[in-house]
Amino acid sequence: MAPGRKFFALKLIVTALRQEARPLIEALGLKQDTGSRRIPVYAGEDAMLVIAGMGKVMAAIATTHLMHMAPRHDRACLINVGTCAAVTDRLALGDAVLANRIWDRATEREFFPDMLVKHSLQEVSLGTFDRPVTGVKQPNLPCQAVDMEASGVYQAAHLFLAPHQMMFLKVVVDFVQSSTFDLSEMLGHYTGSMQDLLPQITKACVWEDPAPAVTEGQERLLAKVAAHMRLTRTQTHQLEKAAQRFMLRGGENLDLLQPYLQTRPRHKASRNRIFSSILAALNGS
Repeated sequence: MAPGRKFFALKLIVTALRQEARPLIEALGLKQDTGSRRIPVYAGEDAMLVIAGMGKVMAAIATTHLMHMAPRHDRACLINVGTCAAVTDRLALGDAVLANRIWDRATEREFFPDMLVKHSLQEVSLGTFDRPVTGVKQPNLPCQAVDMEASGVYQAAHLFLAPHQMMFLKVVVDFVQSSTFDLSEMLGHYTGSMQDLLPQITKACVWEDPAPAVTEGQERLLAKVAAHMRLTRTQTHQLEKAAQRFMLRGGENLDLLQPYLQTRPRHKASRNRIFSSILAALNGS
């Protein structure tokens, strides 16, 4: 497969605290946007950053505000950068981690950011809580780290972006079982990890156009499947994107779609059920 054309995506960065934003603002050369007074936004040539405040509601509001200010969404990557507390002792203070699963404690919903980028960070399951977690009274949690913003950021951003356009980078600054709540110490761990975070932010926002991932012959197969299944325009778009991600993850071909040309669904419910199985096969789930 021939390599695609590379381009630099617009970085849309969401932080909770001004102290978390400061080293990013300085490193990326951002200037405050005076047109955004109530919600602080900083912008540069290829990046915009919003300071949300603490909590997932504030995070969702600020993310939505940033998305409305962004000049375009098709070539943008949203990155939530901030701090977290470790649930497991396999993480150490100052570790920069990448969340591959976000679990909302209040709603029990799960979200899966899927930015396709090579990295050297530890991947963790991140739980979002409505208030700081004090480990003394907490049962075993189905996550390895916790924060207070990620699920709010994801749910707001998902109205504008696909999962492969989102990345959640956190720095371990505390442990839920033995929290000191020493803010200066926490921020010291965070700023000390900038050398690990900044290259990942830059790398995440240099993309290859996904179109070359699918050959002309495979495009014809996708069109044939869509017509045979009588997919809607939205479903056809979802099929094309899922096939592109499948090939970008290392898939050799799309032969797994051939069996779906053998039978034609007789009604909408059957079509939707089969379509869900197609997406599951392409997504590896």
